[in-house]
Amino acid sequence: MAGTFDRTELPSGVKVLSERVAEVESISLGVWIDTGSRDETPAEQGLSHFLEHLLKGTPTLTALQIAEGFDYLGADINAATGREHTSIYSRVLGEYLPQAIDMVMDMARNSVMDAGEIDSERQVVLEEINMHNDSPDELVHDYIATVLWGDHPIGHSVLGTEQVIKTVERDFLLDFYHNRYVASRIIVSAAGAVDHDRLCELIGKHLNDLPAGKPADRSAAMAEPVAGKRVVRKDTEQAHIVIAGKGLPRKHPDRFALSVMDNILGGSMSSRLFQRVREQLGLVYSIYSYNALFIGMGMVGIYAGTHPTQAARVISLIEEELAKVRDGGFSNEEMARAKNHIKGSLYISNEDSGSRMNRLAKAELAGGEHLTIEEMVERVESVTIDDIHRVFAETWDAVGLSLAVIGPFDPDDLSLSKQP
Repeated sequence: MAGTFDRTELPSGVKVLSERVAEVESISLGVWIDTGSRDETPAEQGLSHFLEHLLKGTPTLTALQIAEGFDYLGADINAATGREHTSIYSRVLGEYLPQAIDMVMDMARNSVMDAGEIDSERQVVLEEINMHNDSPDELVHDYIATVLWGDHPIGHSVLGTEQVIKTVERDFLLDFYHNRYVASRIIVSAAGAVDHDRLCELIGKHLNDLPAGKPADRSAAMAEPVAGKRVVRKDTEQAHIVIAGKGLPRKHPDRFALSVMDNILGGSMSSRLFQRVREQLGLVYSIYSYNALFIGMGMVGIYAGTHPTQAARVISLIEEELAKVRDGGFSNEEMARAKNHIKGSLYISNEDSGSRMNRLAKAELAGGEHLTIEEMVERVESVTIDDIHRVFAETWDAVGLSLAVIGPFDPDDLSLSKQP
């Protein structure tokens, strides 16, 4: 199931990518818009996500008719908003692709945003914000982003602010919609039982006359995050902790070495952090490391949830593990195990057409470096022990680290050993 992909740029500038997978009968289809919370001004915070919720009724179809239509096809439809892109995606049997495309493209291009629908969905999004604020294991990641990136839009919550959602007017939303959902920012991606020429024909029927608009401008990047601290008092049963630092930007040649390093540090059950803090000491249920790669910037992070009485100790233990890497490095055995884990994950994900569709779109959005699974595995295999030591120095050991905590603490109760 190696697969090759086809790419076509329609006359409007919309890019269509597809990968045929002969062994399946379904198609994973996605419309990706190159806009997200990173592209919002303070007066627009949360509108990319709010807009995603409003992609429902069109001049020819109500929201209910769209829902019933996908159910009738035996398909699903969903959408998501991130910091750098928005997506509408579906999985449908190949024979029903034309009907699915008709509905998805109608939603993406012709949503009417009825005033009553806006007010109704406004309440839904406000409840989503409330739910998010009641989930400290999620909210703490918003706090670390604001510590790391300050006023840069990449640090703003994807959900935005209650004030913007409560007060935004329909005309402002429509302008936002028409300025973002333009041909230069749209990618259509599909994987499965798909014929590329037929896909282009079906897409072109809806988007060939779409205005080009202005591409997203991501030139304002922060190569160096800020080092700081935010401790937020909340009467929780657990302390929710994130320690973070400088990462790598998307497409960085060392990103595969970063994946190997991250896997060893806290990205698997055999990782150092999981084994030491959870398995040996029993101080946490959840602890993991992760990384986020954006255009021109990135971050590395470690999350842990523990009893408030153990929070200071867990922070100290994480710092100890980072110091052990800095002073002693990783072993070849750890590197080999991490490589095999990553390779297995890559091959398993490649068996899912949705993963293939996502990979095509994200590679195109990141600048067009499309790698096959075999090429990715080769990049992982080529990582050396010196590579991961260099990447550790470029990330975790490059600048001062930041801390975010939610729990029953005062601001001065917790800090890193070298907290600014």
